Amino acid sequence: MRSRTSFFVTAWLILAASLAWAQTFPKPTGRINDFAGVIDSATAAEMDRQLDLLEQRTTSEIAVATVKSLAGMQIDEYANWLFKAWAVGQAGKDNGVLVVVAPTERKMKIEVGYGLEGVLPDGLSGQIIREDFTPRFKANDYSGGIRDGVNKLVQVVEKHQVFTPEEIKKINSRRADAPVYVIVPFFGFFVTIGFIMLGLGIRAKTGFPTLFGATFGGVPLLMSLLFNFSAAVWVLLPLAAVMALVGYRLGGRPTWRGAFRDTGGKSSSTGWVMGGGTSRSSWSSSRSSSSSSSSSSSSSSSSFGGGSSGGGGASGSW
Repeated sequence: MRSRTSFFVTAWLILAASLAWAQTFPKPTGRINDFAGVIDSATAAEMDRQLDLLEQRTTSEIAVATVKSLAGMQIDEYANWLFKAWAVGQAGKDNGVLVVVAPTERKMKIEVGYGLEGVLPDGLSGQIIREDFTPRFKANDYSGGIRDGVNKLVQVVEKHQVFTPEEIKKINSRRADAPVYVIVPFFGFFVTIGFIMLGLGIRAKTGFPTLFGATFGGVPLLMSLLFNFSAAVWVLLPLAAVMALVGYRLGGRPTWRGAFRDTGGKSSSTGWVMGGGTSRSSWSSSRSSSSSSSSSSSSSSSSFGGGSSGGGGASGSW
């Protein structure tokens, strides 16, 4: 008896919590729900007619909601709950699409019903966000961006091309290039320092700057190819070449050469040395003549804490 009572109490609490949760979401007023007040009336009426015709032709439903706030939730979570609360799409067909735009947080989401996942896979949804919605959003033209994006969604849903699992996998594997204004300054910092050190180390025949520069500049340069190939090839690679040349020229100056070779400003030694505050161990035949004079035990270290980053992540924002 006690277990049955506990079961009903728990079920009632879950139901009450669900109902209370549902009340936090706005009620739909139609296909176009401009709660944030960013769509002009003419554009809203035009899209409503367009979506009405789509539903008549295909039975698929597309709804739009602009919201004043995400209420502290992530855009994915908010859109998913709102889709469930509104039940967009036909029962049994699950052929609904919900577009949620949060201008304040500058985020948006295209939520797709199960029945249209083969027609509108994740990769294609992301492409539509990047190419049709957000370009106008960046200029605060929300009416134009939502109109262009909805128009593209209507074309895709009306065409109803069902992609094969292989095609969906290929579409979803596409990733947008990171913006040039992000890639160039971020990776350019590492490339600049690294390749100056590399050029200096080669000219001064000093091991530590050469190894440090090749790693500090070379690894980020290779990583930049994955994020934005064009920026890496046309901007960062030339930058690396120029910085290496700058470092090479600096390495020819006696003060720089002597400082990095640990010769007290003198550059009489011609063989490769490790440098960087370590003992003068040679990389050439001069190693044997200098091995007995090494007494320094200081170790080289960088100013970084040694942390690492996975580097992943994506969002529909502008």
